Amino acid sequence: MLGVFNEDKECVSRTLRSFKTKKERRKQMHNLLIFSTQASNYFSLLIAKHLGICGHGEIVRRVFGGGEKYYRIGVEKKTGLLGRDVVFVGSAHTDDDLEELYRIGRALVGYGARRIIFVIPFLGYSTMDRAASPGEVVTAKTVACKLSAIPSGDMRNTFLMMDLHVSGLVHYFEGNCLRFELSSEDILLETIKKMNYADNFVVGTGDLGRPKLVKIFAKKLGTNFVLVDKDREFEKVVANGVIGDVQGKLVFIYDDMTRSGDTLVEAATVCRKAGAVAVGAVLNHLALNNEGVARKLSSSLFGVISTNTHSMSRCGAVRNSDKFVIKDVSGIFADSIKSILNY
Repeated sequence: MLGVFNEDKECVSRTLRSFKTKKERRKQMHNLLIFSTQASNYFSLLIAKHLGICGHGEIVRRVFGGGEKYYRIGVEKKTGLLGRDVVFVGSAHTDDDLEELYRIGRALVGYGARRIIFVIPFLGYSTMDRAASPGEVVTAKTVACKLSAIPSGDMRNTFLMMDLHVSGLVHYFEGNCLRFELSSEDILLETIKKMNYADNFVVGTGDLGRPKLVKIFAKKLGTNFVLVDKDREFEKVVANGVIGDVQGKLVFIYDDMTRSGDTLVEAATVCRKAGAVAVGAVLNHLALNNEGVARKLSSSLFGVISTNTHSMSRCGAVRNSDKFVIKDVSGIFADSIKSILNY
């Protein structure tokens, strides 16, 4: 009987320790602050919701007459960031957003943040990952070096990115920071599978540097893949033909991003000429140059599946069209943040 009593005491003790751990974790999450660049405000609010945090910190922005930019982190006192964990959300899709990530990131450390987790849903300049012509600047490398130069607090800076143009870009970061590439693949695969196209579709790519990735993606869907042969000179794209059988098929062109939409439109044209019944797109990032691109895609494709990593995924031309299926991937980042904080 005594043995049973002792076992019960140990069970109660374990339960109390568990409650204490949960309480400590809730306190840790309550201590977390979330800030964002202006363009990624929507994404930070989604992450905050997943983490159970109401709202996020404010950043005051002003522009002086000469064009200089002013920022102030919204804390009530100088020690408001001291010892705090901070999540800073910002897609680096413009020079302004990149500079804001850098300037405010440094300021967060300067005001005493213990640890900063940089959430970068879309990393701009990632297509400039190598010098194809003499004298070209490998901008992806310079961007990674710039972000790496942000000093850290008591804990190493962590950079969370998603679906980089080239996975090797994580190795462009330097120093003692942590950097990880997250993937939206499972969400995109699940979306296509739920559409139930049976055996009547194939997956294609217009990027001859990505056939292996696309082949793996197609295999997970249980279908074949085709290649769209194209030529590109800067932003001018010309598709020459299709390598593979698309006769009587639906074709999903899979790519990491689209900006001008020209590759997708050209691919759709040559696929239809080769006998495809319809052409759509599956994209990791909807990095549209403007709303006109969304309208162009709507008129050329039967549908576009993408994520909400880029602010253009929320533009009116996308939201008002039934051709676009936008999937929220903020939960993937929230789960990674919880893992980092051991929550």
